[in-house]
Amino acid sequence: MNERRLGRLAARQLGLFTRTQAVDCGYSDFQIRRRLARDEWQQVCGSVLAFRGRQLTAPVLAAATHLTVPGSVIAGRWLWTGPTGRSSFPGVRVLRDPLRTDDIRIADGMRITCPARTVVDCMRLLPDDAALTLADRALQRGWISVGELRGRVREMVGRHGTPRLARLASAATDGTRSAAERVMAGLLRRAGITGWVPNAAITDGAGLIGYGDFTFAGLRLVIEIDGQAFHTDASRFQRDRARQNRLVAAGWTVLRFTWADLRDRPNRVTVEIRTMIGRLEAR
Repeated sequence: MNERRLGRLAARQLGLFTRTQAVDCGYSDFQIRRRLARDEWQQVCGSVLAFRGRQLTAPVLAAATHLTVPGSVIAGRWLWTGPTGRSSFPGVRVLRDPLRTDDIRIADGMRITCPARTVVDCMRLLPDDAALTLADRALQRGWISVGELRGRVREMVGRHGTPRLARLASAATDGTRSAAERVMAGLLRRAGITGWVPNAAITDGAGLIGYGDFTFAGLRLVIEIDGQAFHTDASRFQRDRARQNRLVAAGWTVLRFTWADLRDRPNRVTVEIRTMIGRLEAR
């Protein structure tokens, strides 16, 4: 038996190993059964085992399923088995769409889909609200670009669920960066307020100040949205205030609205914007 070798192997696989790997390390079937009976090892699923005390978190269980199905790839919450792979596995949703070679990465000894492919699969399978929230975060953090998202939608034309994916991708890439900003864009359009550009660069004599959520360049008016969680952490709060001071010093008027404003007081939001536009046009 080579316990150290098995330990090193398990360490590369989130603490997991298969019966076959244990046999390769010199353990007999009897020795495996005895360690399981004494709770020195634990059975995770199928032929996948772990040492005593290994917590079976969601990533560990996903990795165990991956080890159980040879040739599979962990795809977010799901398991990719390919067109000819195993058709079902208890408690696991199987994906069978073709994968590009560059869709696959190695992490902790497991084959997983790359961030961009994972985002697209999640958008296909999650409920609309969750899919759009994920898309917003993915685009902001660079897990996928607007161009790549649109390109992957085109690649999937003709497959089940693609029309819904195309609709979600269009909503996520309409020029606004968050769910709150999409709501604001809808309010402006319905109110007939025109002349704004989403996410436009604003500069002063020192260079780039930032990107205005909604900018009326001719009026030097910018609307900023304090929306969801990624807009409200302490560091973001500080940056937003420093940027607003620069905008005001450069002659810009800034209107700020919260997610609650958009959700609970949409009419008041559009009235305030119209009023400010009127004042600026009258100068």
